[in-house]
Parts: sequence; C-alpha cells; structure tokens
Amino acid sequence: MSRREVLGAALVLGAIVAIVPLSLALESRAPRTADGIEAPLVLPRAAILRPLLLGFHPMVADLYWLRTIQYFGAHMQAGEQLPDLYRLVDLVTSLDPHFVEAYELGGLFLSIGKRFPEAIAIYEKGIAANPERWELPYDLGRLYFLDLKDEVQALRWWEVTNRLTGRPDYIPRFLARLSAKTGSLETAFELWKAMYEGSDNEWVRKTAKQEMQKILAQMRAHTSSKADQ
Repeated sequence: MSRREVLGAALVLGAIVAIVPLSLALESRAPRTADGIEAPLVLPRAAILRPLLLGFHPMVADLYWLRTIQYFGAHMQAGEQLPDLYRLVDLVTSLDPHFVEAYELGGLFLSIGKRFPEAIAIYEKGIAANPERWELPYDLGRLYFLDLKDEVQALRWWEVTNRLTGRPDYIPRFLARLSAKTGSLETAFELWKAMYEGSDNEWVRKTAKQEMQKILAQMRAHTSSKADQ
C-alpha cells in the first residue's frame, strides 16, 4: 500500500471515529414536536455514504446496527411505535448487504412491532442479496405463517428454504403439515421454540415464551374438548 493510500485510509478512519458517533448521539436524542410526536431521525443516505467510506462500510454498518437495537429496545420498553425502525434496518443492510443478522433480527423486530409490509421488504431484500442463505426465506415463511396466517406464502418460502444447504431438519415436516393442512399448532409451537432457543435478545425470548405459553393453552383446550366428545 502506498503512502497516499495509507493516508487516505487514515483520514477515512478518522472521519468515522469523529462523525459517526456524533451522528448517532444526535439521533439518540429523538426530538419531539410541540404536540409530543417524535420527529423522524436524521439518517444519511447509504448510496452517498457508502462510496465515501472506502471499504470501511461494514464498520459503520455495525455502529448503526447497535443504534438500531437501542432504538428497538427503548421504544418497545416505552410501549411506543417504531416509525424509524425500517429506515435504520434499511440503512444498515444497504451499507453491508451481506449482514445477514441485520436482516434476520431487523425483520423480526419489525414483525414484533406489527410493521409487516416493512418486515417483508427487509426479508425480500436480504434474500435477493444472499440467495444461498436459508435463514432469510425461513424467517419470511415464519412471518407469513405466524403473523399473517398465510399458509400458501409460508409454504412457498419454506420450499425455497428446503432447497438450501444447512436448512433445519424440521423443514420437511413443516412442508408435509402445510401440504396436508394439519398440525398448525404444533408447527407454530416449534417455530416459537426455535426462536426462543436460538436468540440472545431479551425481547425476542420474552415474546417467544409468551407465544409458546398461549399455544400450549390452546393445545390443552383442544385435547380437553376432544376428550369430552
């Protein structure tokens, strides 16, 4: 690497160290309008920012991903809406299109916030950028099955998942159940259980545990009803 390249890299790193934390700090203040409505976050455009980072875009994507997690946690804890969540996840994944975890959790956070069209957009964006990864069509199928009750679309995306290397062993079982239109409660329980066991995020685990408890209650009620017949 030439002296000019070294100097250029040093300047970029210096800019990242100085500008990005300042930007994140300003965003985190989340100003509100006179009537109490939260003002939109001021976020850079990835198409302009990414070329200026000279290859350091994954580092900046990581910083904005931390900001995204903080934003989600703060708003969910306060019981507020998530108006800027999609823009944050979209920025992170535009800076680093192969940041699969950002698509996975970003789509899940949007789903938990009931922002389903935005969650679908994030998953589809991730699938287009990472067609070899099974996690994203799997997650999209889960959204359609659990949240939108659309078994046709769930089946479609789990069929995609089933063709990809590394997919979970239970996917063929899901496909068989959907094709036969049976075992919906069992499938839902397995999905939430997999989410609970596979995540370290407090909100994800809490939500999954609550849903598992609801499904177990439905299963017990269904069993009791059949026994009384």
